[in-house]
Amino acid sequence: MAKFKVRFLPFDIHAEVSGGTLISDAAKAAGVTIKLPCNGNGRCGRCNVIISPKESDPGQCNLTRVLACQTRIDRDTDISIEPDSKNVIASKDHRKIRIDDLTPLVALPKNNYGLAADIGTTTIAVSLVDMNDGLDIYAAAGYNTQGRHGDDVLSRIEYANDGGTDELRELVVGAINDLAGSFEGDRFRTDDINAAYISGNTTMIHLFLGIDPSPIRRPPYEPAVKEAEITGKESGLRINRNARVICMPSPAAYVGGDVISDVINSGMDTADELSLLIDVGTNGEVALGNKDVMLVCSSSAGPAFEGGKMTSGMMAGPGAIDSFRIDNEKFAFTVIGGTAAKGICGSGLIDILAQLFLNGYIDKKGKFTDKARTKTVGGKRLLTITKDVFVSEDDIHDAIMTKGAIYSASASLIKGLGVTMNDIANVYIAGGFGNFINTESAIAVGMLPDVPRERFVYLGNASLAGAKQALLSSSVRSRIAEVFRRTTYVDLGSDPTFSDEYMSSLFIPHTDASRFPTYMR
Repeated sequence: MAKFKVRFLPFDIHAEVSGGTLISDAAKAAGVTIKLPCNGNGRCGRCNVIISPKESDPGQCNLTRVLACQTRIDRDTDISIEPDSKNVIASKDHRKIRIDDLTPLVALPKNNYGLAADIGTTTIAVSLVDMNDGLDIYAAAGYNTQGRHGDDVLSRIEYANDGGTDELRELVVGAINDLAGSFEGDRFRTDDINAAYISGNTTMIHLFLGIDPSPIRRPPYEPAVKEAEITGKESGLRINRNARVICMPSPAAYVGGDVISDVINSGMDTADELSLLIDVGTNGEVALGNKDVMLVCSSSAGPAFEGGKMTSGMMAGPGAIDSFRIDNEKFAFTVIGGTAAKGICGSGLIDILAQLFLNGYIDKKGKFTDKARTKTVGGKRLLTITKDVFVSEDDIHDAIMTKGAIYSASASLIKGLGVTMNDIANVYIAGGFGNFINTESAIAVGMLPDVPRERFVYLGNASLAGAKQALLSSSVRSRIAEVFRRTTYVDLGSDPTFSDEYMSSLFIPHTDASRFPTYMR
């Protein structure tokens, strides 16, 4: 079989592959990352790469954009790939972590560090903690490189079930090691890490442990493991071989330790009043409770607010539109990094959805009105935001489904407990994305409840924060065990209340306008 030379740009990495090899497979063999959000099924159209034209085609003077998962190599060629964003050191300052007692998971007289990690479906965040002083020293975040095998947990489970468990484990452990390695310097070595606390959804914890998560998708839909502690050597992490590595416990298949960590960080588990916690992410977990009761569920929100499947979607980063408004029928927006707009991230999408609705560009169902000057491309109606950025009705539909899943999960738990939104003292918004949401926009589209604004509390990455607290405090570790023990999982898939709530939420803001009096029309 013929062999062809391939050069991957801008990395300048060379490989020789057999004719007929998929570009995605050639990249994998060469050690080059190409994300495959739909696991290589050709559905999402987001593994675009640029290949040089055939020399035999004189009429083709431009480079050609193709799907890496569907295009086979048939000649010597250059392939250009937009690299993933670099890992970013988020902090280097010494900040005290909020705890009541300093009782480290491991006690040593000096050089006693702990690693906290939040394994998200899309991103991974880690922090280095001085366990003797209770200080948060360094933090870093980067992409979860498992993303090349699918944007969502179901794609990862499918890949694991097909024999990919070990590869997915290597990817996530490698990503954590790369992030933690960025802390190493003259005064610190990774061998000084004597403990690690790992938070994440149930699937991510399985894959971190190298356990096939397939049972999650089969009756009785139970995790293969809910609690785990291993050694540093067993974990594969570049830490002390004798380190204690503990995973935040996962109460259910689709509600993981990240929610337990969120609850602990919020403090709602020790309060008299009822609070609602919403972790806005790909899985959209929700918790409702106080010191006496704790209900949790997962809404399977999807990746729309993380850039997934959108015409011009992207994760938050340079070039992403992160806020949007319409002023006298003129579009105004801000772009992360102050560069030219390349796409739309989650906070920008929520703003766009709200502004288009409030200004009459879309109706309650998310359909463009005559006021929206759209163009049709490939059978899709597109609204031009700026020269290279567009929004389609499909994008709007996906966003409505996502916001509907989040709101209806909250409404179902509240109705199931026999209370109302007015009985909720606090609405905690967890997840790094939550920090950037415009509250009014999220209420206007029907994602967050229309309650007094002072009740909203934004926690940021509460999953990582809870893991840091667990490294330092025995009382926090006791609370984790207690919340895990008394948490009740509500399966929304078999809950008729959720089905009714979800169908009613697929309008902007809702079919029952009285629930959103601020924006009642």
